[in-house]
Amino acid sequence: MIELDHDDLRYSGQAGEQVNVTVVPQGTTQIGTFTLRGQTNPLPKDGTIQFALEKQAGGQPMILQLNLDFNAQGTYRVGVKSVTNEPNNECVHTWNGPPLAIKTFSFFVD
Repeated sequence: MIELDHDDLRYSGQAGEQVNVTVVPQGTTQIGTFTLRGQTNPLPKDGTIQFALEKQAGGQPMILQLNLDFNAQGTYRVGVKSVTNEPNNECVHTWNGPPLAIKTFSFFVD
């Protein structure tokens, strides 16, 4: 998978390719949800979201939305692996809060 646009959270990869997203709170308690394939779930306790890329109808991207809340001043470090055009195959994003951070990742599948 490659990163297409860091600020717009856009990636491209092959059908079946594994994606690993790690969510690590720093200075706050992990409070949040993720929505993938139309289903919303609490963030896993270990902060790892794993899924395989799937082609979508009409060439639309797969969407992963993170809703990250804060109980104190802090940050969330979110890493996306395996991104071959990034150091250590990981693209890292950091968001400070509060307030609530809602982030939408788009994964285009070839």
